[in-house]
Amino acid sequence: MHIYESLPLAPTGFAMGMVLMLLSLYVLLCPEHFRRQLVSVHAKSSAGTVLLGLDFIWVALLLFKADWNVLCMPLFEFENVRGILLLLCPVIWFVMSSMVKEQLFARALGFFLLLMAIVPMSAAFLKDPLSRILIPLWWYPVLTVAMFWVAKPYLFRDWMNSLAKHPALISSIAVFNFVYGLAICTCAGLFW
Repeated sequence: MHIYESLPLAPTGFAMGMVLMLLSLYVLLCPEHFRRQLVSVHAKSSAGTVLLGLDFIWVALLLFKADWNVLCMPLFEFENVRGILLLLCPVIWFVMSSMVKEQLFARALGFFLLLMAIVPMSAAFLKDPLSRILIPLWWYPVLTVAMFWVAKPYLFRDWMNSLAKHPALISSIAVFNFVYGLAICTCAGLFW
């Protein structure tokens, strides 16, 4: 069993709820700063390079087999290609960060969200009570959007530019995420 599957549901849900609430508070308390960042972040290739580096470090930790590495995941029938995949991590990072600079942040963010989703989704997988469904209900739309950002990163730029023109929509999304995070924290404290 991978360490993600053994994570307790209550602390994982509480952490997810707190992150949602804190990010929502930032958006609600600093709306102009958030809107400026929303419009300009897609063009920052240095931020994309750093985030992509974190993504590949995470993947390398999932692949690196050592006694001390609790993140190492089993590859089952693909175990014989573990070394090749591990070697490809820095190569792909270098190639992407040096040759695919346009919209690199969108790709890196999409990849990061895909990696991040596995943690709470694994903690909630087939566990009681039924209210744990709040976790995948939030992550499935996020995963869908993240796959679009990885495959078609220009959509990130277009969506963020469009979203920045509608401050009321940004506030509505932030309020929804705050209430959703509060619901997750409440369930984590009372039921999980």
